[in-house]
Amino acid sequence: MGCADGGEDLLKKHQDLCHALNMDKETAYVAWQSYDSIRQNYTLEGDQLHWLGCSLYVACRKSVAPTVSKASTLVEGNLVSLTRLLRLCNLSLLQFFNKSKKWADMTNLSPEFRDKLNRLERNYNVSNVIFKKFRLMFNDMFVEPTIDQPRQNKTKKQRTLPCTSSRLFDFVWTLYVSVKSENPDSSDDLVSCVHLLLSCCDLIFANAVMADRTDLINNKFPGVPKNYGERCYKPPTEPPCVMYHLCQKYASGLVEAKRMKEYFWKNHMKRFFDRKILQGDPKTFSGLLDLNNFEINLKACNKLYEEYVLSVGDFDERIFLVKCKEAWVDKPRPGPSYKQLSPDRPALRTLNFSAEDTSNKMVTPTKILESDTDTSEQSEIRHSSSVSQLTPATPLTGRRYLKAKDPGSLTPVSTATQSVQRLQNLLSGRSPAPSPYLQQLISSCSDDPHIVDRIKSHGQKFISQYTQSAQTHIDFAQQRLQLAETLYYKLLENILKDEMKKPNFDCNNLLCHEVFHQTLFACCLEIVIYSYNSQRTFPWVLQALGVEPYHFYKVIEVTVRAEEQLSRDMVKHLNLIEEQILESLVWKRESPLWDAIDDSGLPVPCCEDVMLPGQLTEDNSSATLLNNPAIRRLVLPAVPGVPQSPAPSASERFHSPVTATSAIAKKKLFIDNSRGVCTVMPGQSILAAAPKPPVAAGEEAETKKPQTGSSVIINPAMLKERQTKPNRPRRTGSLGLFFRKFYHLAAVRMQELCSHLDLKETEVRRKIWTCFEHSIIDHTDLMLDRHLDQILMCAVYVICKIEGLDKPFTEVMKCYRLQPQAGSHVYRSVLLYNRPRTGQRTNNNNCSDNGQEPASASVEVLNESENRCDIIKFYNSVYVLKLQNFVRKFTNGNNQNGNLTLSPLPVSRGVPMSPRRRVSDNHAVFIRPLISSEPNVFPPSPTRPLSYCFSRSPAKDLRAINCMLGVRRVGKRLLTDDATDDEAAAPVKQPNLFTNKLQDLLVDRRMAKGQDSA
Repeated sequence: MGCADGGEDLLKKHQDLCHALNMDKETAYVAWQSYDSIRQNYTLEGDQLHWLGCSLYVACRKSVAPTVSKASTLVEGNLVSLTRLLRLCNLSLLQFFNKSKKWADMTNLSPEFRDKLNRLERNYNVSNVIFKKFRLMFNDMFVEPTIDQPRQNKTKKQRTLPCTSSRLFDFVWTLYVSVKSENPDSSDDLVSCVHLLLSCCDLIFANAVMADRTDLINNKFPGVPKNYGERCYKPPTEPPCVMYHLCQKYASGLVEAKRMKEYFWKNHMKRFFDRKILQGDPKTFSGLLDLNNFEINLKACNKLYEEYVLSVGDFDERIFLVKCKEAWVDKPRPGPSYKQLSPDRPALRTLNFSAEDTSNKMVTPTKILESDTDTSEQSEIRHSSSVSQLTPATPLTGRRYLKAKDPGSLTPVSTATQSVQRLQNLLSGRSPAPSPYLQQLISSCSDDPHIVDRIKSHGQKFISQYTQSAQTHIDFAQQRLQLAETLYYKLLENILKDEMKKPNFDCNNLLCHEVFHQTLFACCLEIVIYSYNSQRTFPWVLQALGVEPYHFYKVIEVTVRAEEQLSRDMVKHLNLIEEQILESLVWKRESPLWDAIDDSGLPVPCCEDVMLPGQLTEDNSSATLLNNPAIRRLVLPAVPGVPQSPAPSASERFHSPVTATSAIAKKKLFIDNSRGVCTVMPGQSILAAAPKPPVAAGEEAETKKPQTGSSVIINPAMLKERQTKPNRPRRTGSLGLFFRKFYHLAAVRMQELCSHLDLKETEVRRKIWTCFEHSIIDHTDLMLDRHLDQILMCAVYVICKIEGLDKPFTEVMKCYRLQPQAGSHVYRSVLLYNRPRTGQRTNNNNCSDNGQEPASASVEVLNESENRCDIIKFYNSVYVLKLQNFVRKFTNGNNQNGNLTLSPLPVSRGVPMSPRRRVSDNHAVFIRPLISSEPNVFPPSPTRPLSYCFSRSPAKDLRAINCMLGVRRVGKRLLTDDATDDEAAAPVKQPNLFTNKLQDLLVDRRMAKGQDSA
């Protein structure tokens, strides 16, 4: 069981814990039954009281408690405080986040409950960032708080004392969290929380100034009134405003902050005064710090917030105050204290799964001894850096092609506020309506697309979903909608300008396409929502507007190409969304992708069918690497003099797949002999019968069915002949573009996984790719309601098993977890069996062999939640049975191994896209290696560009570039080893940043060449 405690001891601990929490018997019984059931199937390592705490939390959140109010409302959370629960379990908040996710995987919790856990963790990350900002803000405005020493009164009568700096510190934060708890949905993003905190600090500072509390205010704050503290100074009668100084100090938008103060904060202050929560002057909101009001106001805010914590079940944000006070003293105070932010020392081992073992060679051991054991210290390090939690991770498909980081985006708050400012600057001077130029383009269409009416309809749907909760303020929704509409019309105009440059453009095909407008508007909403760092994370916008992920991915690259001013984090976010759609969302049972495959009448295309020339490793041309549309735009700007192929237009992306009859007729004219059917060679009549492919002994059954992928059985002697033939026609249309992106994503992740596993042999990687491609083409139902990474890990492991490589599944998962998109649910919660889709194409394989539920299991499995298992059981029960006949061909003793042609690998992302590299985001400055044999280094241009060749050009050329960049002239410095002490001690002037950048790039290139030669 993973612990020394017996069952009776654990039950006694559970009963004591429930008694301390005053929990009802029914909830306590449900929590114990859930824990007892899980520990019978899994090995729960570590302190068992931690797992009991997770079980109790889930049981409490699933139950509701009636209240005694007249409205007869129900309160979630069973009136159990999460903070108290964690304290009694000796469980830190960060450990709770880690273990609750594992508990959700083991108990197969609903997606709604998982969203609650994710929202809870995100609330902690946002609150942690806001509190750090609050400490800096408070110390700038007020006297730095210290621990208050208790005063002994000489008289027996208790005398009310004025508030101190530390008490004021508690009051400001408590008032802030109380207002935020009143409207959790309207202040669910980081930017709104920052502006809410600015409004709170502005109010308390005005109260301190009007009360003439010179002992509380920091005189160095720029918002202090003139002559403050002098004898001639008179306190103002109207509250002063310091929002300008706060926004200037903390890089926040003044307009957004003032809007929050006027239309949100003041309304809540009026409600608090009307409800007698705050005592003072309700007209000017002053008098909060008066001698008779302060203690009453502080107690009322604490009581209000405690009711919220007990009713909602969120963590108590006042734990930051306790932790901060512990840091003010040299030694920790004795007695019980909050430990939610103090990690425990023992390492946490993850779960050990079990499954039935079989005797097949490809079957893996059933125990997963995972090595992703994060200690609490490591978890603290990850969560302490809130930048990694509130900013997107760099996806694998765009890791080398994003522009440099913004120098000002150093903290999550500055990153979030700058994203809002950047969005407002992007839309400055535009209105949420079509521009005259766009109206002219729309009027040129023969059919009226009714764009304005469509956007209004989608906007009303967004408002309805955004304000679904009665507490949500409608002003926030309308503000987000106005920005999204403005961005929509701007992007639509840019897209149409690009489309008009392409031949045979017809505006009717695009402007009258309903899905195009719906997805583009959804993308604009996602950009606006993400700019505010909202908790309505993707795919909330798709669910709100009813957009299918299969259609939404088409507009992502179109949007990034149409607007070059999108920030680096925004491009990363859109790239992550595209990966999320390609890896899992588009493979859901209800996805239109399955209908598109069925309607096409053709098999699933292989990688060769959809990739462009130069995107496969068999093509050695490096010049065509720039033609990769999957990663072209994210990345490098257009390079002069380098040929480029145009990216697919928006019309092509939203074009419906060709019909089955016409597609098959065209396909029959151009089918490779090596794939089992005819190929029309140059000069050959299409009426002539093509020769039949050679069939080896024992392979007749394999060649009766035309193969659709590259992983087919042919004669190795035909490989060279096949490469010399002209390029075969590729599958085009929306379905072909989808599989091009899908295969590119799979190839990048497979190459990354192989690199971490130290699988350097190209032959092994090609076998893995061939196995994966075969599973997608001939066993497409493997992806139904599953994840791309699940199939990839199985393909990697099965080839390692066949090749005799010592790569256990635990190591495969360990290397997988190093990828930015990795999640534990991918290998802990895998769909075991799936029900056949309605109207599904028949497969030659039997039902149990293609991953569908066998007849014997149809009665036992009642719902999909019971069909979940770990990846080991899925591999042994489904994957091996599906691919065992195909994978056996890779074994060394198999006679068919010599006739197996491996699929070509897509190009690795490590191959440089271009010899030219941009070194400045603000100027068109590029660096490239000098090739002495080139007759003309620069392409012909009307005006000769500025250039500087190392060891060739004079110094004046470099000075001209520096002048263009605005770099001041700097002096030279000796770099000799025999420099004198006086020279070494001399002050160094500001270095030439552009020259240093060039030197760094040259050093990187020389080191890379040295590694290649070695």
